[in-house]
Amino acid sequence: MGKTVEYDVVVMGSGVAGMGAAYKLANAGGLKIAVFEKYPAQGGAVSNCPMCFCSTPDTPEAQKSAYEVVARTSNYSANMGLVSKMLKYSSEFPKIFLEELNIQAPMVVNRDPAEYGTQRGYTMGHSNGLDIGDIYFINGRGQGHGMSLALLRMRFLLEKKGVEFYFSTPIKKIIREENGKVTGAVAYEKDGTEIEIKCKALIVASGGMTNNMELMKELGVINTKYEEVYTDGYLVNITFPDSCQDGDGQKAVWEIGGKQMRISISADPQVPNPGVRVGPNTPWLAANQTKIITEQPYLRVNENGKRFINEEMSNQHTAMSTSIQRNNTNMCCFMIFDEDTAKSLADHVEDGYVYFIFKGTKCENIRGQMDEMIAKGNKHVCHFDTIHEVCEYMDINEENLKKTIARYNKAAETGYDEDFKTDPKYIKPVREESGHIYCYRIFAGGYDTLGGLAIDENANVLDSNNRPIEGLYAGGDMVIGSFMGESSNVGGTVQGSMPSGMLAGDSAAAYVKGEC
Repeated sequence: MGKTVEYDVVVMGSGVAGMGAAYKLANAGGLKIAVFEKYPAQGGAVSNCPMCFCSTPDTPEAQKSAYEVVARTSNYSANMGLVSKMLKYSSEFPKIFLEELNIQAPMVVNRDPAEYGTQRGYTMGHSNGLDIGDIYFINGRGQGHGMSLALLRMRFLLEKKGVEFYFSTPIKKIIREENGKVTGAVAYEKDGTEIEIKCKALIVASGGMTNNMELMKELGVINTKYEEVYTDGYLVNITFPDSCQDGDGQKAVWEIGGKQMRISISADPQVPNPGVRVGPNTPWLAANQTKIITEQPYLRVNENGKRFINEEMSNQHTAMSTSIQRNNTNMCCFMIFDEDTAKSLADHVEDGYVYFIFKGTKCENIRGQMDEMIAKGNKHVCHFDTIHEVCEYMDINEENLKKTIARYNKAAETGYDEDFKTDPKYIKPVREESGHIYCYRIFAGGYDTLGGLAIDENANVLDSNNRPIEGLYAGGDMVIGSFMGESSNVGGTVQGSMPSGMLAGDSAAAYVKGEC
């Protein structure tokens, strides 16, 4: 038998965006608030990744510079009114994390606003986002888990303020009345008991759909003949183990008339490695050096044998993953290098290029590692004496690849890359006469999907006619198209997800209180 609960505002999801919303709702005062989470504990893709956050100071110079960077990055397709508000919210991060939650930040990188947008990728740390503020490197339970600790402490703070949390209790349906207002939802307890939720406003912050392979294939998010690489047992993870991100929020909103936006996979291109499962505590770098090797900024081509990006972007995971999806078939590209480069990697990799690659790191016995992977059934790595053999094995256009390599080698000789402006120190010639040719098939991967829903400058969810749905708000990765633009390659970010959640919380509170 089902039961009924009643709240002023309900939040769907307890990740970065959902907790940001709950934080603002609790601070609004006088509201009965609940957070419904599908996972048995606090979830959220971003909460498992960042060891830092980016905060745009609340000064005219910083806010204006950051605003302009986002505008350029989005190709002016973002809702810039929304962006302006979210940048303001990001200025609150130091107070929230460092003062209220007592999270330690042993290193802070203060950026000159005039230089915003000049750094990318992991040069600015593992925030997986834009260079639009000061970078705070925070302590946590271990590398990459600082935000998880912060959100746990936020949960304890919010519970003291009366916010109720329901875990293992997914919301599956949103109730929208004939007058167009959202007035509730339907959730289910672990034993299947239905819960009718009555509320005056609902905030959807349930993340992506990386645990729902069928839905991603249906929507074209996964579009490759190599579907097996996205299944358990391979390294190309598109979610964390046991993730509950099934697209429930997007589906529920679409069912009541919400606008459907483009969806893509975020971050971290990977080479399949059967038998190595990636998770928050998996020593995946120790298991095999392939990840380190494929982070190097060396020649990458598509199946047509053509370059498609400045290879330096290999350290900006989401940009690379997005480019792979948009410029290649089968959601993959190919990294190619010769024996001379393999020998150089055995001496040292590119120092300081990616945050997890430390000075003095070496990648030895590359051929042996490949052979080990091949012996386990991995068909996505190979090494041969000739480019012809590589092309035949990997199904790469040989004629085009040879032309590409000739032009690439010329760039190495002249010290200038006419095509993609890659730094000449990273251009490693590919020559059969070196003795051997190596190739990795690299797939777009990540930790979440981006997009699905559209919001306005108040985080109000829009319908198919771009009209706000009364009483319905959203934040996080699922609305990235609105705050970073349809062309976004930024990925899931604390500086995007939490501010959008905070805005949703303030807007929902004002709506319920009749202040807007």
